[in-house]
Parts: sequence; structure tokens; C-alpha cells
Amino acid sequence: MKHIFLQLLTTVFFFFPLFAQKNIHPEITAVLNEIKKFSNEERKKDSTAKQPLGSFTEASFFRRYEFYKSAYEKLKNIDTSAITFDDQVNLELLKHDVRNEMSEYVYRTYQNPILSDAGFHTGLAGKGNTILNTKRDAEQYLLILEDIPRYVEQHLQLMRNGLGLGISQPAVILKGYEATYIQHIVDSLEKSVFWKPFIKQPVGINAEDWNQLRSGARELIRQHVIPAYKRIAIFFNNEYLPKTRTSLGASAFPNGRTFYEDRVRHFTTTDLTPDEVFKTGEQEVARIRAATDGVIRQLQFKGSFKEFLAYLRSDPRFYPSSADQLLKEAAWIAKKADGKLPSLFGKLPRLPYTVAPVPDYLAPTYTTGRYSGASIYGKRAGEYWVNTYNLPSRTLFTLEALTLHEAVPGHHLQICLSQELDSLPDFRKNLYINAFGEGWGLYSEYLGHEMGFYQDPYSLFGRLTYDMWRACRLVIDVGIHQKNWTREQAVNYLADNTALSLHEVNTEVNRYISWPGQALSYKIGEIKIREMRKKAEGALQEKFDVRVFHDMVLSRGSVTLSLLEKMTDNFIAEQLLKKDK
Repeated sequence: MKHIFLQLLTTVFFFFPLFAQKNIHPEITAVLNEIKKFSNEERKKDSTAKQPLGSFTEASFFRRYEFYKSAYEKLKNIDTSAITFDDQVNLELLKHDVRNEMSEYVYRTYQNPILSDAGFHTGLAGKGNTILNTKRDAEQYLLILEDIPRYVEQHLQLMRNGLGLGISQPAVILKGYEATYIQHIVDSLEKSVFWKPFIKQPVGINAEDWNQLRSGARELIRQHVIPAYKRIAIFFNNEYLPKTRTSLGASAFPNGRTFYEDRVRHFTTTDLTPDEVFKTGEQEVARIRAATDGVIRQLQFKGSFKEFLAYLRSDPRFYPSSADQLLKEAAWIAKKADGKLPSLFGKLPRLPYTVAPVPDYLAPTYTTGRYSGASIYGKRAGEYWVNTYNLPSRTLFTLEALTLHEAVPGHHLQICLSQELDSLPDFRKNLYINAFGEGWGLYSEYLGHEMGFYQDPYSLFGRLTYDMWRACRLVIDVGIHQKNWTREQAVNYLADNTALSLHEVNTEVNRYISWPGQALSYKIGEIKIREMRKKAEGALQEKFDVRVFHDMVLSRGSVTLSLLEKMTDNFIAEQLLKKDK
């Protein structure tokens, strides 16, 4: 899964990049310029108010909603018959993004700024990775530290408002959640992740300034940061956990069924109903189960499917004995994948990536692995994160599939190529459409067959169990959020159909409960990508070139699935025209 920018759930409009217009239709350009102007005005307000972390009040969210509602109406009125295909792409993607900004206010998701494994406060901890090169860098970082108490208090007030409306995470998924904030209540400021940028003096800051800046950081961490996390702990213990809901599904929210239908639309970028998604999931589960049964027969295992899963979950040889072993194995797989890329892609990204453990402050409640991206203009590589916490829950036989998904040819390749597309307007270079991005990640696991992976039957079973995992999500997500499934039902369904460790099963189910609809994007996106490949192969036959096809799929950055279908139709027509010539 792509690493969500840890500033996270409250998607804040002022992180929209400044737009450089590149031959975009005038009406679309006008809306983009309005967004840029509004963004700059809000930035200025925050700067004047000394709020570098942004404003998170009911009034500020309403103001953003009113702006984006107006912008969306203008986008709806653009005559699509009079614009080029490039602008049809721009228009659909901008509407997708703006509509999601509106949904945040309509359904009050900003009043629920936590997931089962993350939250507004874990995003803050990510600031501890800030690299200080100049005095100005350090001064800006100190302003962030100073702003943390205000930022925290605004989020706590939003959560209080949500509790009053019945909007919260259910208590059952928050067991152990205190690990996300207790670790920042330290008895020595040098133990704080926020002190990390001040451990080593940069070349660009002289000794006198450095000592003064460090002194300021010590005071701010002691007087602002640690007390802010103490307030978070008090809030959860005394206010939130005693009052949070006992129901699981999004349907329990105000206007909950409509909200879930909106999330299904957003995360799949289709018009599929929840029931249609559920049925697709059941069909995929049956298909993949037949394939996994075939692998078990190949292994000549004497026992039932359930007994085979128990065997995989209990035999130590399927689990790493150390964090180093897990990281080295992941790195070896990643390097082998690098060597296979030229056979499948004509264009490769220039930004490198590395393999790293999930940061300690996230690991206990985090998923098994994620991709943490980087700017192609920055000073660090992309990172494929592997979770080394609770090693007995980290299966080695799924590591090939995980690596191909999170690193290459999955998230790293796709996201970095998007940033390098000079033809894209700026707002699309960092745009992430879940159905496309996560669908591509799952499709990349499938590509492992063509790259020579999964030679070991257990690794092949691991690939299939990961595919089954994403199919189960379609059933579980709808089951929880529309069909009133219990958590026990969801856990049993995932545990009975996949070889995921029971720790992973539980963290995954908690994630589906806390993030309605997101889990649908993987399998729905992968089905569409494979469908488009099959369509192109059938139309072009011996003229089909998989490298050219993949370059086409990635040629416009992150897109909706309906746009991908149009792109494929255009691709086929263009290739047939070349064939005729």
C-alpha cells in the first residue's frame, strides 16, 4: 500500500501545488487559477497567524467547502464535446479531486482524523525526519514545534464535535492505540523523535547559531511538544474512549449509507454499487481458492486447506529470525526485480529507492509494508518500508509479492514516473487515484510471474494468498460497512481464506473498519488493468508489445479507471494504424 502522507486524513487543500498551466483549456485553467489564488490566500492567513501546520477549525473547513463547491459547479458546466482528450483527462481528474474535498465536509470526515494505525498526531511525528541544511530550515522547524499545541487542540476539538454527532472510530479497533502517542511522552527530550534533526550540526549553520537553535528546540520540545502529547493521552483516556461508538460500519454514521456509497465511488472510480462489489469479491475468492488448492496438491500436503494454513502459521521456517534477515531478503528480491524491469518497460524512473524498516513510532499498529515516496527534486530516495515489528507475524513466503507491489514494478516505479511527466499539469504530478495506484500495485504482483518470481511453490502460494487477501477485502469491506458484519465475522473470513498471520489479519480488519472503501481500490483496479491488457492483446495479437502497453498505462500519471479504458481504446486504434502502414 502506498504510504499515506502522514499529515493524513484531513486532506488539506492548501497542499495543492501551485499550478503551471500547460496548454490547458481556458475554462479549466480559470478554475485552477482560482484554486491557486484561494490556496495562496489561505497560506497567507496561516503565515500571518503563525500557523505553519495549517488551520483545522469548523469555520476553516466550511470555508474550503464553499470554495470547492463553487469550483465544482464551474467544472460541471464545461462542455466536454468541445475539448481535447488531454483536457477531458484534466477535467475528470480535477473533478475527482475537488469532489473529494467537498465530501470531506459533507460527511464530516475531518471530525474523525485517525485510522486504526495512524492519525493527525502520527503525522506530526513524521516531522522528526526533517533535514536541516540551513539556519532558515531550522527556524522553520522551530515554528512547527511551537505550533504543535494549537494544532493538537484544534484536532481534539474536531473529535469532540464528531463524538457529539456519532462520528468516531469504534472502540474495538483502538486496543493498543495508545502506542501511537505514549511513545512521545518521554522523560528526556533527547529521546523524542522531534529532537532528531538537532543531533548533528549541518555544515551550513555556524556553531553560535547552532547552539542557539538547539537551545530553542530543547525548550519547545519540553514546554510544547511533550505536553501536547500528554493532552492527547488525557483526551483519549478521559473523553474519547469512554464515548466512542460500539458499532462498526460507516452506515452507523449520520447519512452513513450515502457516505459509504460515496466512498465506494471515490475509491473505485466506478459506478459499482456496494452489492456489485460484494458479488465481484465472492467470485474472485472462488477463483483464487481453486488456484491455491492446486498449489497445495503440488506440494503433496496431506490435510485440509485449514490445516495447511495452520502449518504455514506455525512452522518457524516461514518466518524471519531477525530484522536483518527480513530486510536483506526484501532488498535481494527488490534488486532482482530491478534487473527485470527493462523487459517489461520502455521508460524507467531516475529516482532510486531503498529498503528500510517501518519507523519505530509507527510499527506496532502498522501494516506489513508500504511505500514512502520522495520528490524527484529532493535529496532523498523513495523508501520501501518493511515492518520488522513482531517478527513471528512476518511471512517470508509473501515477501516476493509484497516487494513487487511496494517497490518495483509497483508503487515506486509508477509514482516516480508520474513526477517525471513534463507534459502533465502540476496538479496531476502528485495526484494519487487509489483505484489506479493500488490496482497497479496488485497488477505488479501478477507481473512477478513474467519476471521469473514465484518459482518456489510456497512463494507462489504467497502470491495467491495476497491476491486472495485483496479479493476478501471486497467482501469484508462491504460486509462491515453495509451488511452489518461483526468484527469476528470479518476476522474469520480473512483468516479462513488467506495465510496471513493472525496479527496481520487483525490489523488489516481494523484498517478496513477505520477507512471505509479504501480497501476496494486494489482488486477493482487490478481487474480493470488486466482487462485492458487482455483487450489490447486480443486486438493487436502478434503486434502487441507489453513494454509499449505498460508505458501507455503509465503515460498520464494516476487516472480513473474510466479514463484508463479510453486510453486503451486510443492506444489500440493508434497501434492498428501503425500496423496498417
